[in-house]
Amino acid sequence: MKRVSVGKLYEFACKALMHYGMNAGDAEVTARTLVTTDTFGVLSHGTKNLCQYIQKIQAGGIDPKAKPAILREGPAWAILDGKRAMGMVSACRGMALAVEKARKTGIAYVGVRNSCHFGAAGYYANLAAAQGMIGIAMSNADPNMAIPGSRDVAIGNNPFSFAVPVRSGESIFLDIALSNVAALKVVMAKERGEQVPLGWLIDDQGVPTTDPSGFPHDSHLLPMAAHKGYGLAVMVESLAGLLTGAGMLGEVSSWNLNLASPNNAGHAFIAIDCAQMMPPERFGDRVEQMARELHDAPKGQGTEKIFLPGEMEWAKRRKALEEDAIELTQAMADSLIKLSGMCGIPLE
Repeated sequence: MKRVSVGKLYEFACKALMHYGMNAGDAEVTARTLVTTDTFGVLSHGTKNLCQYIQKIQAGGIDPKAKPAILREGPAWAILDGKRAMGMVSACRGMALAVEKARKTGIAYVGVRNSCHFGAAGYYANLAAAQGMIGIAMSNADPNMAIPGSRDVAIGNNPFSFAVPVRSGESIFLDIALSNVAALKVVMAKERGEQVPLGWLIDDQGVPTTDPSGFPHDSHLLPMAAHKGYGLAVMVESLAGLLTGAGMLGEVSSWNLNLASPNNAGHAFIAIDCAQMMPPERFGDRVEQMARELHDAPKGQGTEKIFLPGEMEWAKRRKALEEDAIELTQAMADSLIKLSGMCGIPLE
C-alpha cells in the first residue's frame, strides 16, 4: 500500500476510534486532526501514530470517554483538566475556548493539564487563524533532550507553533520542536551506519559526538541554536507545564513507551483577535505587504523561490486534497495495516 484516499483514511480513523470506545464527535475531532496533519506532509505526527494511541487506550493510559472540563477561569484565561482524554480532544477544546474568550477580550490564554501527546502543534494554531486570529500553540513532553552543560536528557523536545491569518485562508505558520535536528534523522543515520554532523548529539559524558549508534540511550539530542533553543524549551515548559499544573519535566511520562501510564502532559493555547487591534482590511493589507516583501527579498545563487513559513505545507495539502491521496511512508503503512488487523476494519 503506497497511497490512501484522504476521505477513506478519515473514515477509517473515525471507525477505529469508535471501535475502541470513543464517541462519534470526539472520534471525528481526533481523525480530522491527524488526517489534516498528514495532508500537510507532517507524516510523523498524523495517522502513523493512531495505532499507538489506540494501544494506549487499551492499556489504560488514555480514557476514550473522558470529557475535558474547566477547572478555573477568568474573562481572558482558563485552565482545563483533560482528564486523560485523547490529546487532540483536549487540545481542540483548549484552542476553541481561547478563541471564544479572545472574541470578548482581544487576547486569551487557555492551559490544559492531565492531557496526552497532541500530535502537531500547527494544527491548533491554525484553528485560530481560520477564525481570523493569530494562534499560538505549544506543549511540553517527557524529557528527551539534553541542555547546555548536561550529560543526560533534562527537558522535553517541546513543540511550539504560531499561525497568522491570511485572506487566502492559507495562513503563515511555523510548527517546530526545539531540538537541533529531528530524532528521526538520527535514527535513519544509525540504521544506515552513518555518522551525523557535530551539534546534533552529545554522548553520555556530555561530549559532542558524531556517532549515532548509542541513540537514544547513550547519546542525546541537543537543542537548536544551543542556549537559544534551550531557553525556548523552558518558555514552553513554563506556559504549558508549570502554569497549567500539568506534569513538569520528569513528571511527564513517555506517551508511547509507557502505554499504561497517563502522559500527564500540558498544553498552552493563545488566541489574539486581530480585528480588535486594527481594522480587518488594514490588517489583511499589512499581512500581504509583509509576505510580498519577504517573497521579493534578493535571492541567493541557485534559489528559485523564497518561501514563507507554512507555504510548502499548504502546497502539499492542496495537492493531497486535489488528488484525494496521501503518499504513505513504510512506517505509516505498516502501522495502519496493523491497526486494521487489530480492529477488523478495512482501510480501503
